[in-house]
Amino acid sequence: MMMFSNQVLNQFSELDYEVYNFILKNSEKIPYMTIREFANEAHVSTTTITRFCRKVNCNGFSEFKIRYKMEKESTKTIRQGFDSSSILDFFQRIETESFHEQLKSIANIIAEKKQIIFLGIGNSGIIAEYASRYFCNIGIFATGINNPMFPINLEFPKESIIIILSVEGETDILIENSEIIKQCNSTVVSITNSKNSTLAKISDYNISYYIQRERTVYKKMKVDITSQLPAVYIVEALAKLAVQKKQG
Repeated sequence: MMMFSNQVLNQFSELDYEVYNFILKNSEKIPYMTIREFANEAHVSTTTITRFCRKVNCNGFSEFKIRYKMEKESTKTIRQGFDSSSILDFFQRIETESFHEQLKSIANIIAEKKQIIFLGIGNSGIIAEYASRYFCNIGIFATGINNPMFPINLEFPKESIIIILSVEGETDILIENSEIIKQCNSTVVSITNSKNSTLAKISDYNISYYIQRERTVYKKMKVDITSQLPAVYIVEALAKLAVQKKQG
């Protein structure tokens, strides 16, 4: 079992997630750091690091470094121009019964709803449109909305399920729309990078995929290029499972 399976990550606190992100960004030097060096650079206490290690089934930081280095070496692949490590890590993490059961339970809810709406903006908005088309292609009618100015303050029936896609889970308009939708007693599902995001916390159900965030600068503008492959995988899995439920 991987150290950072989705089952383990779902038990992390916000502070644990900060430690986890630091590890991802400094994976090459982690095996050679002392616990005090780690604490100073990550701006956390040594106690926080020790507690984190126990959550990933290590007795302490020394054992964590050994296991982490061994796991990284065992998953090394030849990469030319494209670093697929974060995607490979995602697919390894989700191969657990708990993650598949989570998808199945949400798919069962989707199958019972009469109206399915996918909502997102930016890159996530593109995935929302793709999701609605994919659902329609396999026989479940769905609508995709990627326009943040769309009048979402309409009255949705209780038979509706709104699936909101957002990597960061902190986009103001998506959070506001989610609150409006919940007031109509519709079911809100969010697909986000972390369960510690605001959107994840206020949703009725959340699926988090924990992939390393990627940003670049293009023409002096910061651009988010975090992979959307985990969101696509989750959407397609939900669609197939929902169809299976409907066909009974």
